[in-house]
Amino acid sequence: MIRQRRYLLPFVLLILVILSLPPLYIYILKNSNGGALEIWAVALPLLVAAGVCALFHLQRRGEIKSLMEGWGAYHEISALMTQEGPPAQWFEKTFEKIRERIPILSSSALFLADEERQTLNLDLSSRLPERVVSLLKREPLQLREGAPGAVAKTGRSYFSSDRAGDPPTLSEKRPLFKEEGLFVLGCLPFRSKNRTVGVFSFLSATPTPLNAEEQKWLEAVGAQIGLAVESAKLREESLRKEKEALALFQLGQATTSSLTIDAVLSIILDHVAGITQSRAVLIMLYDPDQQALKVSAARGWSEQVSLNQLALRPGQGALGEAFQTEKIIFVPDVQNDPRIVYRDEAERSGVASIIGVPLIVKGKAIGVIGLYSPFLVQEGNLPQERRNILGAIASQAAIAIHNTQLYQDLEQKVRELKRLQGQLIQTEKLSAIGELVSGVAHELNNPLTSVIGFSQLLLDIIETPREREFLEKIFSEAMSCSEIIRNLLTFARRHPAEKSFNNVNHIVRKALELKIYQLETEGIEVIDRLSERIPPALVDPHQLQQVFFNIINNAHQALLEKKKFNAGALKLAISSELKNDLISISFQDTGPGILPDVLPKIFEPFFTTKEVGVGTGLGLSISYGIVKEHGGEIRVENQFGEGACFIVTLPLIRREKEKETGGSTPSISQFVGKKILIVDDSTSSLEMCAYVLRLEGFHVETAGKGRLALERLRTDPYDLILIDMKLSDMGGRDFHETIARERPALTDKIIFSMDDEPTLETQLFLEENHLEYLGKPFSIVALKEVVYRCLTASLNA
Repeated sequence: MIRQRRYLLPFVLLILVILSLPPLYIYILKNSNGGALEIWAVALPLLVAAGVCALFHLQRRGEIKSLMEGWGAYHEISALMTQEGPPAQWFEKTFEKIRERIPILSSSALFLADEERQTLNLDLSSRLPERVVSLLKREPLQLREGAPGAVAKTGRSYFSSDRAGDPPTLSEKRPLFKEEGLFVLGCLPFRSKNRTVGVFSFLSATPTPLNAEEQKWLEAVGAQIGLAVESAKLREESLRKEKEALALFQLGQATTSSLTIDAVLSIILDHVAGITQSRAVLIMLYDPDQQALKVSAARGWSEQVSLNQLALRPGQGALGEAFQTEKIIFVPDVQNDPRIVYRDEAERSGVASIIGVPLIVKGKAIGVIGLYSPFLVQEGNLPQERRNILGAIASQAAIAIHNTQLYQDLEQKVRELKRLQGQLIQTEKLSAIGELVSGVAHELNNPLTSVIGFSQLLLDIIETPREREFLEKIFSEAMSCSEIIRNLLTFARRHPAEKSFNNVNHIVRKALELKIYQLETEGIEVIDRLSERIPPALVDPHQLQQVFFNIINNAHQALLEKKKFNAGALKLAISSELKNDLISISFQDTGPGILPDVLPKIFEPFFTTKEVGVGTGLGLSISYGIVKEHGGEIRVENQFGEGACFIVTLPLIRREKEKETGGSTPSISQFVGKKILIVDDSTSSLEMCAYVLRLEGFHVETAGKGRLALERLRTDPYDLILIDMKLSDMGGRDFHETIARERPALTDKIIFSMDDEPTLETQLFLEENHLEYLGKPFSIVALKEVVYRCLTASLNA
């Protein structure tokens, strides 16, 4: 033990003996008679000298023993520091060995320097009161605060003494130290690469200064502790690098475990935060459409910050600069750096510094990682080795994000291909329907023509009310069948609208009649608010009925969706009004409304939100085209969750004053005896037309084939020819070309009957040759009108 006093008593006795020698020697000389006393006079100094030598030898031997004990303790401490285990364990044992040599020491503390925050953080302690430990953990020492702070700042050892100029004691700065009766007797710096990285402080319950030998020994032990701390740091650094390498490997594996962008970004955030020990991380990806960096994922930021509102242009701010330059950008102080754009957001999140790391794939930046990590910063700088690891992390992250984006793009294209395939299939179905309808129309329109014609003929001769009622129903139903065929043809093949002046409210109610039973059965209340002040409008009633039916049908399906959840009243309000020569028809339902992301697409062809097989996605698209063809508009006012309102606006074209036509129609007598040839392969249609025209006073002959009609035309003259466009043995064009060669005078006296609306090519053919046509099925009135019109034109020619 350094402070033992085992040699104090022998030295005191030796001094007393030496002081007593002169009187004793004088006494011996005075009383000496040449005997024994003389001998003692000679021997006594020798004995004293021998005793002094023995005593000094004994002292030297004690010093050597004490030195050996000190070095023994030093080596024991060194051995403790080389043992495996947590640093707290060997630090505790080391201080116990120190106390064996210097018992006045009561506790110790090891501080590590934080250069960014200019603080000393308590890392390890031994026998330090719990209250003091809690205080130092909660409120770290500032550099230059007390003896530990001064040593950390200057790099020189400190031992307490009574000399002026010593650093202030912690008891003056921290009253708790005084309350606990703790005095700092010494502080030793730990240095690494010519800089102080920590301080070892030892405290005592008494302010007794340490002697020089104790100070020297403690400095030696302190140097050993410093080496141990440095070695531990190296081990930690090596372990950190191993962990970083493992983390990079795990990052690569983890990012391949998912192919959704949100999951991949979440994995990247977790791994980046773990590897870099970041307190806040965010990932911004570049949006080429808006040409801006937008936050895609983040963690560690204040909830008061709306990250989805943050955006940067390339080159703007530190992160924008990192993206544009494709280099790592480090901003040590975000509050004082002019490049920082969102300074307030950083302050609210406690972000003092920021590191921007570009995400680069194939030589092109796709985004940037922004992170706040004091762990990576040293002396206010970002070392190159840390930049390297950040670059490796960003490279892995960028590849993962890029691969995920590629997969999602591929998935989107596959979905688009499936959608296009479905559209193609649907288009083929429509084409097949068109071909089927076109083929069936001829077979249906011919008998319908005769049904309509004969029923009208009977209506002219039958006077019994009950029988007339039956005939009128036959006529009405036949006309309905005719309209069904026309609608099918309209669906399968676009053609110009046949507009006439019609009551729009009547068309709406007619469309509603087709759905009213289903609506009432489902408990849907229909509210009629149609204004009776709307005048007739120039529209195609059949096409508009299709538009209104589609809208009512969509409202019905939306209300059925709401009914599944019992979410309130089911209502459909239909209203109309006239304003500024515009007729507006509104269909307001109380359904769930339309999703905001779906709303812009509802008028696109083949777009539907319905299940496969339920909807084609054509209803609103066709309706949009019909309304536009009428010079109007169709729009939707949507309140998601509360309902939708479809509004159809049509221009009002007022009816011109009807002209008197009494004198313009030639009298029957002018055409009595005119010879007409009717050519049709439908016997019933042929007979009906012949019967009607004969009643008008015409001389009518019939032919069931085109070639038979040509043979008659070669021998007999005719004033008019009524021929079906699609004869079984000859087409209408072929017939016209033959007549043009053989009987050119008859080329403008031909009326074609058609089962379908003329195509653009057929229409051009009719216009170029000034030919009339009659659409099947047709009424008697229509037949008479076209015949008289054609004969009148020939008469005036």
